[in-house]
Amino acid sequence: MAPRTRKPKDPDRVVPDEKVEILPPGRGLLLDWRVIVPTVALGTVTGFAASLVVGGGGLVRHAVVGLLGMLVGQGLVRLTGWRVRTGYRGLDDAAMAVIGAILVVLLARFIA
Repeated sequence: MAPRTRKPKDPDRVVPDEKVEILPPGRGLLLDWRVIVPTVALGTVTGFAASLVVGGGGLVRHAVVGLLGMLVGQGLVRLTGWRVRTGYRGLDDAAMAVIGAILVVLLARFIA
């Protein structure tokens, strides 16, 4: 299959708006279970690790806190450039997720 080009073969040809494609055809949902399940599992584990430090309980609470902690941890990395460096990328990400989950729990306790 030949790659698609953006320039029309005839430069004077006008393409109506209905024929213009913004997204590539045939693209389905970008997230599938092979991405969601490991993310929720890692979120649950990091939420459990955070609960060992600051307290708390419940499987659903661990999962929610862990997922929010993953977002907060990655946000910290992007905003400040701080990162836990262990030599293993997965362990680095998990450590930042635990730190983020701890911050989420402490913030929730402060608000409540």
